[in-house]
Amino acid sequence: MRYFQCDTLKQENRKRVCQDVELTDEEKKSDRQGKILNVCGTILFSLVLIASFVCGCILITKIPLPENPFLLILAFAGRLALDLFAFVVAVMIGTVISYPIYKKAQAKLAIHKRICFDKVLISLREFYGWTEPCIVTKCYDSSDEKFKNRDVCIFIVDDELRITADLRHGFSIRENDPGCYSFKIDEFSLEQIQGEKFLITKFMSENLVFYLGRRAKGFIEKRFISPKNDT
Repeated sequence: MRYFQCDTLKQENRKRVCQDVELTDEEKKSDRQGKILNVCGTILFSLVLIASFVCGCILITKIPLPENPFLLILAFAGRLALDLFAFVVAVMIGTVISYPIYKKAQAKLAIHKRICFDKVLISLREFYGWTEPCIVTKCYDSSDEKFKNRDVCIFIVDDELRITADLRHGFSIRENDPGCYSFKIDEFSLEQIQGEKFLITKFMSENLVFYLGRRAKGFIEKRFISPKNDT
């Protein structure tokens, strides 16, 4: 087992890379379209909300009021409750109608995040030798605090199995690079155990332990252990 870490990617560099991302003309066009769609979605939501609420209030006013003073007070209280209900329904209608526009807008705007992560991860992918096939799974617990409660990536480089941060999708700039662990086939053991709610893969090597998602065991056995045993 060996551990190594990229020391050239500092936190401030990650932030600067994200800010320096240059968009192509096509990407800028897509971004503008996303912003316009966002505005259109907001306008549509507001119009539908107002129209639905006004219609609901008009219908409520059609309900006749009793002449008895006590019942009249109850009727006004009931109308207030109905007005609140009409507002909630109006919000729901506005959300349903405007949702497709918002969804399309987010698809147009999401290009920023994807590019940022790709730019940031290039050096990490090269340094750690990341390659497909790989599996991204949850590390629920670990003897190494840096890996606790975060997504990790498991992949194979030549005759080594490596575990590091999620290099397929990227990770938040609030998360630090935890480094990379590398193992030969005879340097670790696997065990599937029952967690509180589901099965967990227990990965052990010397004093190091990872508690991973259940799919990790199958991936490691199929992609790393079985090919080595066949040879």
